[in-house]
Amino acid sequence: MTIAIDDASTGALIQHIAFIADGNRRWANAHGTTIEEGYRQGAVAVHRVLEHCRALGVETVSVFLTSDRNFERDPVEVAVLADVIADLVGTEAAVSTGPVRILSNGATLPMRAPQFLKDTIQRAEERTRHRTGMTVCLGIGYNGHADITQAVYQAVAAPGGGRKVRPIDDYLSTAGLTDPDLIIRTSGERRLSGFLLWQAADSTLHFDDRLWPDYDVAALDEALTVHSTQIRAYGG
Repeated sequence: MTIAIDDASTGALIQHIAFIADGNRRWANAHGTTIEEGYRQGAVAVHRVLEHCRALGVETVSVFLTSDRNFERDPVEVAVLADVIADLVGTEAAVSTGPVRILSNGATLPMRAPQFLKDTIQRAEERTRHRTGMTVCLGIGYNGHADITQAVYQAVAAPGGGRKVRPIDDYLSTAGLTDPDLIIRTSGERRLSGFLLWQAADSTLHFDDRLWPDYDVAALDEALTVHSTQIRAYGG
């Protein structure tokens, strides 16, 4: 099942939407509440968006939750962030119709990521591995440069790789998935912050001034409508 909004440049249907879920801490500051509450409201927004994408028939949705550098923050905040993410991953594993995959830094979480988070992620991936619905990819401790670097090393080290290097895409953390048609970033920032750098080559980029906890179904529909008007000539 695929989304019913056409890509105007090719007539193809959108298969993969990616989100850079930015602005949780600023939302907390703006509302005079704790950073933990900002993260938890951000998790609510993730579930809201994923459910809408499932209803639309999107095949893959990727959400950038944290970079590897987020785990270098104050230990107290890291513990709070890890707890919220673990709850989010566990909930998605329970409700997702398809596999839950983790996009991380070179396929491994940063050393400072708590063990309970690593265990939760492992259980979620194992529990959902054979589901056939929408794939949910969660970027946790993700670094696009590291993802590309480890993919290159693996491609070169693969049998026969010294003379004929296998496609880099086969070794990225998104291996087997289509590249994102549309990447949406919230909070008004206009950059990718290292998310899916290789995979974003032909993606439509959509920047939204809303802080992530305020992102809703109407905002996503608006982004999809804008995307449908884009024309990608691929050098033509």
